[in-house]
Amino acid sequence: MNLPNRWTSELLGKDKFKAEKAAQHIINTPDIEAWICLIDNSDYLFSYIKEKAGNLFLKTINKDNLEKVFPLLKYHSPDWDGCFAQAFSKYSDESLNLKLLELLKTGTPQEKAYAAKYFCFAEYKDAAVSLFEAAKSDYQPLKINAAEALGKLNDLFSYNYFLDNLKSLDDWEKIESAQFLASYGNKDAVIPMLKSMSESDMEEHIAGEIAGFINILEYFENVDYEIQLLAFEAFDNILSGIAEIWTLGVLQDFKIYECIEKLIELANNNPDSSLSGKYAQLLLKSKTKIILFMENSQYTFDEEKSVLSELEEIFHLLLSEGNEFWDKQIKNINKELVVVDQKRKIAAISVISELELENSLPYILGLLSNNIESEVVICEAVIALSKMHYLDNIEDINELLSKINDPNIGAIIQNTLSKTE
Repeated sequence: MNLPNRWTSELLGKDKFKAEKAAQHIINTPDIEAWICLIDNSDYLFSYIKEKAGNLFLKTINKDNLEKVFPLLKYHSPDWDGCFAQAFSKYSDESLNLKLLELLKTGTPQEKAYAAKYFCFAEYKDAAVSLFEAAKSDYQPLKINAAEALGKLNDLFSYNYFLDNLKSLDDWEKIESAQFLASYGNKDAVIPMLKSMSESDMEEHIAGEIAGFINILEYFENVDYEIQLLAFEAFDNILSGIAEIWTLGVLQDFKIYECIEKLIELANNNPDSSLSGKYAQLLLKSKTKIILFMENSQYTFDEEKSVLSELEEIFHLLLSEGNEFWDKQIKNINKELVVVDQKRKIAAISVISELELENSLPYILGLLSNNIESEVVICEAVIALSKMHYLDNIEDINELLSKINDPNIGAIIQNTLSKTE
């Protein structure tokens, strides 16, 4: 590993003896320059290299050099705060607890993040108030560590505070609350988080917090039909966010393979159920996204081997189903266009438009002739027809426009229709 700092390079290098010596040097000096070099280059390191460095630090830190670590805490890295906190916790006593609590109260945001992480290992109830304040800070790593520590303490005050904030009208507050609850770790929060996601304009972000917290497929067969639909909506949002919000690394983190495998099972076992259209929509969207990633190197060129292997396994899982299966999904997705749920209709229209499914044309046109259809769905249907080059199939444009009262939606539709002129 060739980095500007010799000790950092040796820490990350293949020579085990030199790596151990480098870890000892960085901790025992302490070498701020080497530590900053490590943090500055952490984004370019593979996870197994970071893990190796963390284990070396954990092995190096002991009761005799514990105090020497504190100057390093002014420079935070979430890649290694866990190993520092774990090393500290091995020597936990009242004196160290008080010292870390004082750091949590008065330190820089970076120092507070390490202190909060320490209390994830050394559960200390007297830290609860300061951890709650830290959970409301602007520094993201500090907020996450504080939430995790409060979860370890089973602190109900903070839990209920952020649970209530899921109902906020502010989407950023909803996201921050979802982040806290995911890090806190109480599964009772999952259903409120799902409901908050469904009412948010930043639904992908909240869905990501949910999927990073629990395996979303656990709710695919929930006895409560509403919860089932929310779980499918969450997975839909996750598919939308991959490569847009998150890297392909979330394929593993969010257990995408397992989710798709479960959807295939549900589609095969329940080909004509009331949810078969939803299975079809999610499976067709999954297939489209995965093929996109496989065929375009800009999504994969800097990913780790484990991520590429996961992507390939998902690709083969989808292709293992034959043409008959996929023909059935193309047929079943049309069922989503006759459900009452507006979100389900729009999600289906999006997939139909993306794949330009001609067999869906009568159903799309049917949405335009439905006198009780929502204006948003009508607008999405018109946009889909435009993409599929079927705007000429609209029989009466004036009648269509007469159904639209929202001037913004009307302007979008008229602009789209003008492409036929």
